[in-house]
Amino acid sequence: MKVGLLPLDERPVNTRYPAMIAAIAGVELVLPPDDLLSHFREPARCDDLASWLHAIAPALDALIVDVEMLAFGGLIASRISDDPPGMALSRLDMLRAIKNELPDLPILAFNVITRISNADDSTEEPHYWATYGTRLYRLSQLLDRAVQGEPLTDEIAALRAEIPPEALRDMLRRRLRNHMVNLASLHLLDAGAIDLLVLSSDDTSPFGLGSREKRWLASWADLLALGRHHPTIDGQEQGARAAGILLMYPGADEVGCALLARIINQHVGRAPRIAPIYAIPGGEEIVAPYEDGPVRLTVERQIHAIGGTVATADAAPDLWLAVNTPSPRRTEWDETFAAEEREERYNHLDALVDRVSELQESGQQVIVADVAYPNGADPVLMELLIEKVDLARLAGFGAWNTAGNTIGTALAQGCAALLATTPAQRIAHLRFLLHRFVEDWGYQHVVRRAARVMLERTAGTREPDDTMLGAICRWIETHLNARIGALPGFAGRWRITPGSTRLPWCRLFEVDFALEMV
Repeated sequence: MKVGLLPLDERPVNTRYPAMIAAIAGVELVLPPDDLLSHFREPARCDDLASWLHAIAPALDALIVDVEMLAFGGLIASRISDDPPGMALSRLDMLRAIKNELPDLPILAFNVITRISNADDSTEEPHYWATYGTRLYRLSQLLDRAVQGEPLTDEIAALRAEIPPEALRDMLRRRLRNHMVNLASLHLLDAGAIDLLVLSSDDTSPFGLGSREKRWLASWADLLALGRHHPTIDGQEQGARAAGILLMYPGADEVGCALLARIINQHVGRAPRIAPIYAIPGGEEIVAPYEDGPVRLTVERQIHAIGGTVATADAAPDLWLAVNTPSPRRTEWDETFAAEEREERYNHLDALVDRVSELQESGQQVIVADVAYPNGADPVLMELLIEKVDLARLAGFGAWNTAGNTIGTALAQGCAALLATTPAQRIAHLRFLLHRFVEDWGYQHVVRRAARVMLERTAGTREPDDTMLGAICRWIETHLNARIGALPGFAGRWRITPGSTRLPWCRLFEVDFALEMV
């Protein structure tokens, strides 16, 4: 099976992860050449990408397309570029052309409802975000709450007075343009030019302009009778019409992996039954940071996205999903509350890990999704997993970024793992499993924190500049190898491929590396 993927951007989460999951399932994944893709704030070569899609499509069994990459040149380009609406919309015509020429080729598309970052930081945003980001976020929240009936006129007027009119108008104009692209994507789905559309919400919340736009898009989907996802008893989606499937839920960087898993499941004629287990009683009702609904709903949405069904323990599930539920603190893990958190959660996590071990012993396939904290693993859970669980026998693991990112990627790996029958596929599974442990726990929880402390002490900065990149990458690689040494089943057998460690966007937030067997 050969699948084409036009990714959200060039970061490893959107390129390396899908490729590694494809290798587990024995699928050939075709990605664009690197020089055509975006590079941080530099947009991709949209016209050349459209030509690439047209050229490879006849050789594919399925195609996954990120609309941002095709229309704007990538995720960040969709936030900062000045391309007018007409130009962005015209680039989507390539999807119509491909479908006209290859009507039987499944085309799955996804697009992100533009976020409003709650930070005075313009790294991934227009330049004025460095000064007015938190105020723009607050105004977004107030405007949506006012529309829903709250008396906030004076508060909104006072906040508007603090933001330059040109900055506010630019933000709103960009959102209007991007909303037009989302509407055009709905039109593609209704016209049958694409077979499935995911409209995900990046860094979302219950209120805000993004949530307001999501309601508008949902209303158009209802008017068009697109049917949004309605699973039947056997897991097959049905809607009011057969033109295509629309999925709407929080997420972004995991969508490429989830849709790849969906295609793989459809190719083998399987809708995997997945039974969730939640660590903390009642914790499944907590809303994780950057999301708009309880984590139980996140789990259900991601299971539907990969083409699976939610199962119960007595339904002979194909996969178990053990979820470390969100901490009520709704923030990244911090050593200042480590002792208190340990006391609050230890017994529940211990019981969850015992259950994982029992399921493994009975021959069941288990995925662990750690969404206690954003941007890194729960150290207490990792301590217990290392002590009690055969890590190399897990069907998947995730603990990175948002709850949706973690759950969607871990589920995608689990689905691929069900198809890993050859030695090469099993090695590919172990490689991605170790990659998750090394990155989500070793890097995000341990090494990244240590790197920032080291940089502050030696250079007085929290991020490396160009003169430090080589040295800091070598330092990170050494410390990541030390983390592998702490993982039973992997220690002494695997290592970071020498010289492969890099910082894709020249910052510590994300890392890239390759793994090889010793």
